[in-house]
Amino acid sequence: MDRRFVFAVAGWLVAALAATVAGLVVIGSFGGAFRGPGDQSLSAEAVRRELALPAPSIDPTTPRPTAAASASRVVSTEGGTAVVSCTAGRAQLTSWTPAQGWQTDDVDPGPDTQAKVKFESGELEIEVETHCEGDVPRTVVKND
Repeated sequence: MDRRFVFAVAGWLVAALAATVAGLVVIGSFGGAFRGPGDQSLSAEAVRRELALPAPSIDPTTPRPTAAASASRVVSTEGGTAVVSCTAGRAQLTSWTPAQGWQTDDVDPGPDTQAKVKFESGELEIEVETHCEGDVPRTVVKND
């Protein structure tokens, strides 16, 4: 048998063993993320119960300053959540997240005189439009 062939096979086996060990280490390090309290796996029923819980409500009318010259607020709707802000009188969507079963469409994040995002689910549409009065975000939610 040719020595090069033996070394090639040995090298391949060492590489395969190293890859397997590395994979097991990575999976082991993430294992805790897939477990519930007490390092126990969550049952399918427990996952369904957790997903069925209502999202915490946030008062969207309370401005939340994020910097000296800007203000932001969270706007929660059936279709999703948007974080809007005003800086120097310009409206901006800081972030937007559709609710489960919804998707985003027609996003204009700004900064501009107005910023908006539309959440859609089938025939339902909810649009969140924001403009600024000074550095205070004013939001209109339209249900279509």
